[in-house]
Amino acid sequence: MIVALHLLVGPGAEPGVAALLLALLLTCSVHAAVWTGAAALLSRRRSLSSSTRHLLWKMALFGPLATVSLAAAMPGGFERAPGSAVTVTAPLREIAVLSLEDAPAPAVLDAEPGVGGSTRESAGAGSPVRRAAAGAAWELLAAGAAGAAALGLLRFTTSALLLWRGLRGRRRVQDARLRERLERLRARTGLRRVVLTESASVGSPLVLGASEICVPLARLVALTDAEVDAVFAHELAHLERRDGLWFPAAGLVQSVLWAQPLIHWASSRFRQTAEIACDDRAVELTGDPLGLARALVQVASGASLVRQRAMVPAMARSASALLPRVRRLLDAGSPARATASSRGRRRAIASLAAAGVAAAGLSVQVARARPALLAAGAGDALARDRGAALDATGSPPDAAAASEQMVELARREQEIEARLEDALLLPDAQREDSPDAVLVLELRQELRHVRAAKAWIEERFVDESTTWERRRRASGSAPR
Repeated sequence: MIVALHLLVGPGAEPGVAALLLALLLTCSVHAAVWTGAAALLSRRRSLSSSTRHLLWKMALFGPLATVSLAAAMPGGFERAPGSAVTVTAPLREIAVLSLEDAPAPAVLDAEPGVGGSTRESAGAGSPVRRAAAGAAWELLAAGAAGAAALGLLRFTTSALLLWRGLRGRRRVQDARLRERLERLRARTGLRRVVLTESASVGSPLVLGASEICVPLARLVALTDAEVDAVFAHELAHLERRDGLWFPAAGLVQSVLWAQPLIHWASSRFRQTAEIACDDRAVELTGDPLGLARALVQVASGASLVRQRAMVPAMARSASALLPRVRRLLDAGSPARATASSRGRRRAIASLAAAGVAAAGLSVQVARARPALLAAGAGDALARDRGAALDATGSPPDAAAASEQMVELARREQEIEARLEDALLLPDAQREDSPDAVLVLELRQELRHVRAAKAWIEERFVDESTTWERRRRASGSAPR
């Protein structure tokens, strides 16, 4: 079942780029709320390991992109068929309605559609000037959203270029002690190939790509063997998780969607849990949590001297960010490592995946509305009309009255079409802001309202006739 929020555009209006972009952004916000909310709840369970918590936040960060794409690929996507009314059908349930335009005057609903003046009143309520102003506002919103995404992409590209420029002079480490200790730990992890490089532009060890560890050599050679092992074990854990590829991808998502606060939160938790998971893996490889704690303190003392980049996994970014990690390592009975179970991991992943699948059915769609639904108080008036039809025990809906209204509207439609043909022949009809062009726009708007009113009357008559017939049969078959 698809649960959709609907954005309404005026009768006869086509969903524009602004409406579709807004629908896409709202869908992304809804999906991000589902993913991050589920991940936050599940990650609070004490039976989960640090690795599982990191996986949950990785799913929360990248999952909305997958489910939004899936929602867009579903039948109907973000755009309803032109002229479709906002109704509840079997496979589609609406849970809210947002309006992209100001509602026309109440005369659209209160006046009889068959009276010629009513369509003119409704046309005046949605005059070309007013519609142009509303359209310009939403186009400005679309341009602003696109500009924000472009600005974030530019910032990400700039950071990537600065990182590449700062690291392009790095070279392989020749220190035999460091190479030997790295190779011994690499064999324990099962990684095939690891390149150890050094650069003066990095403040702490970090991983690049899928197989490279870059270190500040002068600081690393001053560490003891146990501390060097702890550093290499932590970085090898990042390589095992492919964080050298995941971190740039997370940076790209956060940069493009920087206006979405939930994405920032998920990205922050993704990075924090990655470091904690790598700490646990390093302790597993070395068996020395105290050595890793000392290494973190030593590395953090120089991390603030050189600017760090968030798009790569660095062992330490600042001393303040390391305090919780150091306290955790000094606590020998860490509950996250002591009570972790594969069963709890499977349940947590399955639960978050189920929430994501449910989110895939949430989408924001764009639909054109009927005149009555855009009028002030139209929903209540329409409910009263249908309630009266349901309570009727006498004659069926008046077909003659409906026919008269349709005939009058058809006559009005022909009259407007003739006037529109004449207006199109005027000298300045194609020149913007000219009186002739304004007249053409007004006639086209009035024609759309007349046609929308005809469709609405016909649909209401069919709906009331069907309801009356159903109630008549139910009443006739009921026991007396």
